[in-house]
Amino acid sequence: MNGFTIREARREDCREIKRLIQELANYSQKPEDAKVETHMLEEDGFNCEHPYFHCFVAEPSPEDGGDAIVPDNGGESPEIGACGSSRTRGTEESSANTLLGYALYFYTYSTWKGKALYLEDLYITPSCRGQGLGSALFNRVAKRAFESGCCRLDFAVLNWNPAQEFYKAKGAVNMTEEEGWHHYRLEREALEKLALGLHKADVTNE
Repeated sequence: MNGFTIREARREDCREIKRLIQELANYSQKPEDAKVETHMLEEDGFNCEHPYFHCFVAEPSPEDGGDAIVPDNGGESPEIGACGSSRTRGTEESSANTLLGYALYFYTYSTWKGKALYLEDLYITPSCRGQGLGSALFNRVAKRAFESGCCRLDFAVLNWNPAQEFYKAKGAVNMTEEEGWHHYRLEREALEKLALGLHKADVTNE
């Protein structure tokens, strides 16, 4: 690869982004958990007045340059790509696949410090790792957070993921180790149970 370009994602990128999301789910050993469809990405990120997410994508640079970046190791371990995927040797992507990676993020809010940014996904396709794409994408998101006046950039990493060292080298702090914060989640079924329970309580009190 001679170089790559990082740019804002466009609506027409959603099919490729969906493909990369599935690759990430496969790597995370949760292949069946990636339920998002192309039309959902289009609607939630590009067809609404207030997008639910924003995204940077990496693609091969055209010969005429543009926003091209000549790859180097960018501080990445040659065996570790962005979002921590261990390099998979011998993987070949179809020539029809145009995007090399993506970084999907959205804004959150800290009641202690104000506006913040959450990095949901950072992923580089296996054959393109170790060339600086992950580092470049991560830096671009960090730059967006800084320029937007965010107090911090948050993200989660699986405990077995070797990318933890990559992120620590960028200055990231493991908040579970340092301050004891644990991330909790209510899945759709739990939300439904609570919502229906609240509705029944409201009806009873009428």
